[in-house]
Amino acid sequence: MSADRFSHVLIVEDNAAELKLLCDTLQDEGFQVIGCGSAREALKHVRERDFGVAVVDYRLPDLSGTQLLEQIHTCDDHVRVIIYTGAASYDSIKEALHLGAFAYLEKLSDRGELLRHVHRACHERVGRYALDLERAVADRTEELARSNRELETFASVVAHDLRSPLLTISGYCQLLEEEFHDSLDLTAHEYLAQIVGGAERMNRLIEDLLEYSRAGRLRGPLQSVDMRSVMIQVTANLESMIQSQDARIEIGRMPTVTGDQTQLVQLFQNLLGNAIKFRREEPPLIRITATRANEAWQFAVQDNGIGIPKEYFDRVFQTFQRLQGREYPGTGIGLAICKKIVERHGGRIWLDSVDGQGTTFFFTLPDAAITRQSLEDLTSRMHADSSKFVGK
Repeated sequence: MSADRFSHVLIVEDNAAELKLLCDTLQDEGFQVIGCGSAREALKHVRERDFGVAVVDYRLPDLSGTQLLEQIHTCDDHVRVIIYTGAASYDSIKEALHLGAFAYLEKLSDRGELLRHVHRACHERVGRYALDLERAVADRTEELARSNRELETFASVVAHDLRSPLLTISGYCQLLEEEFHDSLDLTAHEYLAQIVGGAERMNRLIEDLLEYSRAGRLRGPLQSVDMRSVMIQVTANLESMIQSQDARIEIGRMPTVTGDQTQLVQLFQNLLGNAIKFRREEPPLIRITATRANEAWQFAVQDNGIGIPKEYFDRVFQTFQRLQGREYPGTGIGLAICKKIVERHGGRIWLDSVDGQGTTFFFTLPDAAITRQSLEDLTSRMHADSSKFVGK
């Protein structure tokens, strides 16, 4: 539903000359006006479209103004109804206000008085709409948060239940290996090693699937994140891997972006971990840069590794896509998690690679300064729209 509906005014007046005058007056004020001469025709319009305000003559050929007021509110109780009459009485005013009329005006009063009440009715309706929308968003946000908590709990329970038998299998295999080591031949030892290795791979897969299910949900509100602190944390987490592989990491100037720091750490950790893991014989060299791209920052993670054939560019971001053999550990979910994190932040991720020469992963993240400005611009536009709806 658009807020434009609140600039729509329905006028119900059986005097044709008076109806035209009212329609022309309100149209000159910028309102979108529909005029009709009977309650029956008015109700037909109310059922077919949305109105912010209805100006209703008290004396109509088929219903009284208060009866029409009740009928309008039966169809849409958000419409502000102004009773406009040439014969006001205490009882009629009391009845109209009791039934929910926004105002009760005499036709002999200043025409500007009617305009002021229409403007005020629209203004109040815009405010009510904004409040209703805010409440609906809050309710929906809470509902989604509750659903996410339930899904995460469910995923954790399922992961625990799946890991338990794996640990049992692995544990008994290790007991067999220890207690009957001398009694088993080489083939039996190999079988046991295969079982334990398979259980460990399955356990890693379960953990990665659990992480993948969490990747699409932010752990908190988006905030300004200094990417220098993210780089410090990532390199600290991968310090052992970096040293053991004699990897060199070159990091350019890093900006401040809008995001979830925990997930951004995971994003870069996955990309750097892959760059180190899928290496050639020479030591890994990884360059991380950031450049402005319209209203966002474009990051690049470039390595000198084994590269990716072009026909696999789309597949690498899908789950369970392992392009290399078992000599490279992993479950094929890491890049799928990266894609989920980037998209959850409103960006996109892609790659460029030459098979055997290295790969560069690119992705965009929103600029913190632009995000703040966008919110300010949105607020300004909302105020401007409100002014348009309440008149000049």
